[in-house]
Amino acid sequence: MLDLSAHFAVPPSPAVELRAFTHGLMPRTVPDLMAGFCADWAERGVDAWNRVPDRWGLGRETGWWALPTDLADAYVAPLLSAPMGTCILQPNVFTTVQALLSCDGPFDGRDEVVLTANAFPSVRHSAQRWDGLRDLRPVEVPAGPDGFLDLDAIADAITDRTAWVFVSHVGFATGEVIPNEALRALAEVAHRHGALLAVDGYHATASYPVGVDAIGADVYFGGLLKEACGSSGNAYLYVRPGLDLRPRLSGWFGDADPFGFRPSPADHPEVRRRFLGGTTAVASMYHAVEGVRVLLDAGLEAVRADTLAKGAHALRRADGLGLTVRSPREDARRGAMIVLEVAEADAMVRWLKTQDVYVDARRGEVVRFAPFVWNTPAEVDRLFDALGEGLASGAHRALALADEGGPVT
Repeated sequence: MLDLSAHFAVPPSPAVELRAFTHGLMPRTVPDLMAGFCADWAERGVDAWNRVPDRWGLGRETGWWALPTDLADAYVAPLLSAPMGTCILQPNVFTTVQALLSCDGPFDGRDEVVLTANAFPSVRHSAQRWDGLRDLRPVEVPAGPDGFLDLDAIADAITDRTAWVFVSHVGFATGEVIPNEALRALAEVAHRHGALLAVDGYHATASYPVGVDAIGADVYFGGLLKEACGSSGNAYLYVRPGLDLRPRLSGWFGDADPFGFRPSPADHPEVRRRFLGGTTAVASMYHAVEGVRVLLDAGLEAVRADTLAKGAHALRRADGLGLTVRSPREDARRGAMIVLEVAEADAMVRWLKTQDVYVDARRGEVVRFAPFVWNTPAEVDRLFDALGEGLASGAHRALALADEGGPVT
């Protein structure tokens, strides 16, 4: 199994960090990169927009102006097996989805957006909020009785009125992977009806080998916050070559002549740059790809094999405690995240923190965790030993609700 813990700021033993699916650990190279940002700002000022030293292994100098495309070409494209010139960094997925829904072309003679009822809020809520602002009608497909996606029902919901089909490559609540062949089949149905397939890859990014061409995605978006360990402010978008999207939500960085300061906007000739907004926040880009660099060096196939092996060990331990598993068991359908049904899950997570074991809970019903490249099988055992103790003793029920200063678990 992989052990890449030396590359990351792993908490000191005996603490066990198992929340890669919500925010990855900091790569050890990040402090030097952030010091580099301070040095570039201090020494170059405005000229840093044009040229800064190569701090990212690009093989040449770049500038703040070009970072969204240069880093995407060098690191995001390999993550997605995407061609050069098709990917761009974004501030977050919400901004990306808003820009996609602002494109007029896909809605020419169409008004439906097909999505699943368990889509992440950045997708689901965005479609709901656009309803009424333009001719857009969300068509939500419920999950199957097992809580997983009903792929046949999604395909059946696509009609000649469908503009976009949004699906998650890996479900944020279940860890369910949609296999490539199933995504490809959805893409083919969408394309037969003249619709576009948009894939939310946030929970696949850097933990699962992705081939955007193999799955037939028209657009693929996600972020580097989670397993990619790029922290916040570093989302991304892929646009299929030849797809001429023209977002109305495009800022002056995405204009064809930004320094012409013309009275009317004009679409940039490079489609991906049309998805830039106002002045780019560059500080976050300094630490964007340090985790990606480590994982690409290890190989995404090796990372995937590692998560499956550690996940399989976790499933055996869960079965030993008689716990109900809410995530898929089959390798082909299981992502890095494991979801367990645990009564009073919120209280259990608070109690596990007192044992230096860090997982999270959702809706008081499930505990989620993901053994990743910095974890060992022994740390998985630490989780289940503590979980078994808590379930047997009920100690978590007596734990007072802690005020941790915020809602994040």
